[in-house]
Amino acid sequence: MTGISIEASERGKFTVLSVNGPINSYTFTELQEKTMKHVGKSDLAIDLSGVTSMTSAGIGVILAAIEDAEAAGKRIFMIGPSEVARLAIESTGFSERFPTLASVKDLPV
Repeated sequence: MTGISIEASERGKFTVLSVNGPINSYTFTELQEKTMKHVGKSDLAIDLSGVTSMTSAGIGVILAAIEDAEAAGKRIFMIGPSEVARLAIESTGFSERFPTLASVKDLPV
């Protein structure tokens, strides 16, 4: 089984989490830990361009992060979701809840 890798970097006021690999019931806890470490403390961008699969476990983590960021008055964006990530998000029927940008270059100041 292939694991997930998540790297954090800074871009302006944003912490960018670059996710590579599958987000599923085996890997979602790592995404949850990394996301919750930053959400609410700084503006957050989650780069989903390297996601190879995404199940409801991953969707749940991201929805929780969105809610926590909003409650803390912080901004959060999904960056360049891969085709599988985009389809998973769209399948929820709540895609409007996932603020999405094409690239980290599009992050607001």
